[in-house]
Parts: sequence; structure tokens; C-alpha cells
Amino acid sequence: MITPGKVYVHRGGGRYTVLHVCEDSTNARNGTLGVVYVSLTYGKIRYRDLSEFEEEIQWPDGIVRPRFTLEDTVKK
Repeated sequence: MITPGKVYVHRGGGRYTVLHVCEDSTNARNGTLGVVYVSLTYGKIRYRDLSEFEEEIQWPDGIVRPRFTLEDTVKK
């Protein structure tokens, strides 16, 4: 479960604060969940489908984990 207000690390190393989990309201995508988050480096607000945010991929350290992982759970 994605938690608003928490910091997540992207597989590429960026840090992002999740602002909200929301529902897409466009007719073709109605009901699709997404994540609104802000870059702690650039201050840009972004949106990504929840399924893609949580998609399991291989990280540079060789471990398979979600594309965005709660910061406290990633070894530094």
C-alpha cells in the first residue's frame, strides 16, 4: 500500500514524497488508480499509474523490488 506523506526512492535514485493516491476520471480510464508525487530534488509534481509505481523491476544492485520503494526499506 502506498502511503501519502512518505518518501519513496525510485530505482534510478531519485527521492519523492507521495502526495496522494487518486482515481483517474477520464472515461476510457475511469477507475484506474494513480499516484501523485513530488520530486524532492526538482520540486516537480508528477503522476504515474499505481500499477507502474508498484511494478517490480530489477534495481541497479540486482535486487527485484517495486519501481518506487519506501525509503526506509532500501539499503544505502
